[in-house]
Amino acid sequence: MTKEKKQKFIDITCSAGQHRKNDLNKILNPGKFNSTLFSRGKKTSSFYTEDSKLYMTPKEFAKIRSGVKLDRKIGKWDSLSSRIVSDFVYRKPTQTSFLLDILEQRYAKLNESIAQASEGISSHFSMVRLWNLSMVGSVLFGMVMMTFVYRYLGQGAAADQSLPTVPVSQIVSSQRSAIADTSNDVEEFTKQVLEIEKENDKKYLEKEIREMVKGYPIEKMAPYIAQQDRTVAAFVIAIAKKESAWGERAPVLNGQDCFNYWGYRGKRKLMGTGGHTCFNSPKDAVETVSKRIATLVEEHGKDTPAKMVDTWKCGTSCSGDAGAPKWISDVTMYFNKLNDE
Repeated sequence: MTKEKKQKFIDITCSAGQHRKNDLNKILNPGKFNSTLFSRGKKTSSFYTEDSKLYMTPKEFAKIRSGVKLDRKIGKWDSLSSRIVSDFVYRKPTQTSFLLDILEQRYAKLNESIAQASEGISSHFSMVRLWNLSMVGSVLFGMVMMTFVYRYLGQGAAADQSLPTVPVSQIVSSQRSAIADTSNDVEEFTKQVLEIEKENDKKYLEKEIREMVKGYPIEKMAPYIAQQDRTVAAFVIAIAKKESAWGERAPVLNGQDCFNYWGYRGKRKLMGTGGHTCFNSPKDAVETVSKRIATLVEEHGKDTPAKMVDTWKCGTSCSGDAGAPKWISDVTMYFNKLNDE
């Protein structure tokens, strides 16, 4: 009787005992991982890859023969292989690249956002105003610090140097008077600084107005308009642009300019064409109209063109007036150019 021999492939299947042994080894020795290379019917645990730089691949050899310089340094933090060349040259894809288009759009939007942000800052705060604000802030900070020095250090030092025969009550009273004098000086100095800032702002406002209305009849009124509050001045310029194109379509009396560029209809001795008021001079016109606008802004809260339209254009209410939205948009455009506070 012959016994048949069965061929057993131990590298493909294993017995249940071997499975248990392998599982036990995994539990007893966690974290151990070994790499095995299967090549040409053989397996080995000792081998090297392309990243080891211990040998040259056919692709690398072909690149070297063609004159390409390879980067064969090891131990890099980013684990780049030797297939990366040393002399990298930027090349824009010749064909349409979806990823490239997205990146270009993102960069374009980023540049546009930065440009809009910078324009917004420059339009709200001019360089002159930023300089003046920085100077005022520095002066006020210095005054506050000097007040603390005088109150908590200077006066104490002065008391120590005084004669011992001077009564304590007299020292305290002198200290209080000195402190009071210092506070008065601070208030006076602050008032002077604010007046200088206000005067500089009016000069800059006049410059803005002249640049905006250059060549129009209203240009001669720029010095008087600049003396008004900035919000009032912005209304004066914006409404004049809408109502008369800055004086090019103004009412007249006996062929003479009435200096009424705002459609103002207040009752006076001299009345021009269309029932509009005639003013005696450009100064009279600006002061009268500015006073009316200031009253509407301060007492009635009409500080925007949308709130001003009912009173100035329609008298009471513009409900149902098809021209009201156009009036608001036109006036707002020039109002915002000057009212940047």
